[in-house]
Amino acid sequence: MTKVTALFFTLLLCSMLVHAMSIRLEPAFHQESLAKPHQQSVEAVDESCEGVGEDECLMRRTLAAHVDYIYTQKHNNP
Repeated sequence: MTKVTALFFTLLLCSMLVHAMSIRLEPAFHQESLAKPHQQSVEAVDESCEGVGEDECLMRRTLAAHVDYIYTQKHNNP
């Protein structure tokens, strides 16, 4: 009986390891897909700074960076 139990638990452990290794074979996000939306938002902030002072432009960029940081945190935890 102990040999059967040991064999069962060994097979169960091997099965769990194989399953855990096969869950994700590639990264959740590709670098190309993450880089493009961010570049577009930076360009939008640069365009919105035309005709305003340096302090106002810095405030807008900081706000955009904080908002971008907040919303991208959801994507980093799969």
